[in-house]
Amino acid sequence: MSTDKKRIPETGQDPEKLLAAMESFKSGDARWKEGRTWSMVYQVDEAHNKFLKQASNLFFSESYINPFAFESLQRMEKEVVAMTADMLHGDEQVAGTMTSGGTESIFLALYTYREWGRKAKRGCTEVIAPATIHPAFEKAAHILGLQIKKVEVGEDGKADVEAMRRKIGPGTLMLAASAPSYPHGLLDPIPSISQVAQEHQLPFHVDACIGGFMLPWVEQLRPELVHPWDFRLPGVTSISADTHKFAYGAKGSSVLLYRSMAYLRHQFFITTDWAGGIYASATLLGSRSGGPIAAAWAAMNSLGRQRYLELAGQVMAGVDQLKAAIESIPELDWIGAPCMNILAFATRNNRPDIFVVADALAEKGWYVDRQQRPNCIHVTVMPQNLPVLQAYIDDLRSAVAFAKANPNAKAEGNAALYGLMARIPFRGMVAQNVRKMFETLYGNPAEEDASTEPEPAKWMGWANRLLSFNPFRR
Repeated sequence: MSTDKKRIPETGQDPEKLLAAMESFKSGDARWKEGRTWSMVYQVDEAHNKFLKQASNLFFSESYINPFAFESLQRMEKEVVAMTADMLHGDEQVAGTMTSGGTESIFLALYTYREWGRKAKRGCTEVIAPATIHPAFEKAAHILGLQIKKVEVGEDGKADVEAMRRKIGPGTLMLAASAPSYPHGLLDPIPSISQVAQEHQLPFHVDACIGGFMLPWVEQLRPELVHPWDFRLPGVTSISADTHKFAYGAKGSSVLLYRSMAYLRHQFFITTDWAGGIYASATLLGSRSGGPIAAAWAAMNSLGRQRYLELAGQVMAGVDQLKAAIESIPELDWIGAPCMNILAFATRNNRPDIFVVADALAEKGWYVDRQQRPNCIHVTVMPQNLPVLQAYIDDLRSAVAFAKANPNAKAEGNAALYGLMARIPFRGMVAQNVRKMFETLYGNPAEEDASTEPEPAKWMGWANRLLSFNPFRR
């Protein structure tokens, strides 16, 4: 990385040259358009992508900091919320907002229940959730002064309802679970947790950021895979569902729904004594781009229920193909009972080393999502993966054969990146090294002393050699 100080240029540069330079910056990025990634980018096709850009550009300059100034954005937000509520079996009392993504939706849910708890249940700060809950809950709790009380999952990899029940005490604020959990695509037993929430009169948030716009269609196609998890269950008080995932909207947008305004009203922030006038905000952000709101509205109306159902059928057929391939490779097995187009697979007893398999796949140009607890590879089957799915399966077979033929091979690739590390018993050491890596990424290179800092590639590769326990392989 260059240590030259970067300044705003004295004179503006040619726009066409700048666009060409920006395009060149992407040369080292993950090749998602070729279907070589299994996460992060959710797209129908190039025509839909072009349409989203057009819809977003119509509201490129509008700021949604004041919903009264831009009635068009207010209308689209309300309609996206209403369509999502209808899809998730909410009645006319369900209310909600759009946010900038799943992390903000989760943050606001915890903030809302904290504010509700201060009025209804003084002193309650504990959020009880399965160990597989998304890290955004921990991030939000850290900022809000709450505590996440994690409960180890059962042998099936899903939330242990009785263990969650036993954790409930005077300090319990709310319950949370996943539909499904991101790492393995496993649907927590939401009906049973809903019953527990009702028994203890606790709010219950369902994190459906990844599954909210896929599970309703999978339930129609494969009812044996999906049990009720939404507002059909009386104990469910809120749901987050990302429109920038399988609603195929633009980044970043999400929907946060509450069973009624009795909860949502606690999300609003209002102050009246500022010199600039009354300040009121419905979400975490002040200024909000109108583009993602417009793109979400355009996506949902342009695709429609039938197209969503068709897309779900296509990716689930891809899941069937991938599952069949995994079953035909004796060394592999997938984890648990996935409910949609997310699954994770591992080698039996980690023989051969699954991360050696991952490295071999990476060498063939695939962007591999490595995971921990247990060590495995994550796959989200998306429309752009379908044309190259057989190529991936062929390379997977070759990768397993290589790892089996080279039992002494060491995993040297990137560590598990949606958790950043795998197979390390000393979690404090992990956090310390990751923090240093982020300091390097976001800091001033001139102030760094490379001789005193660990090389990320070296410590990641070393970390990948440590052992961990595989608690719930199917």
